[in-house]
Amino acid sequence: MPNEETPKIPYPWSAFLSQPVFHPKVKLILNPAVFQQIYQVRLLESCLQKRLTSTGYPKLSS
Repeated sequence: MPNEETPKIPYPWSAFLSQPVFHPKVKLILNPAVFQQIYQVRLLESCLQKRLTSTGYPKLSS
């Protein structure tokens, strides 16, 4: 049961329907549940790879 604080990500219909069908390097995923799991993992990985700058916050002196 999901926690009330956990954000719910809507199903990525546009990404699911725009998968390349006959691409030799990309595997087509027909199971919507599996596609959603893989999509969420890739979304999390891309968010973690972004560098965030702390502009607007004063530097803390040690």
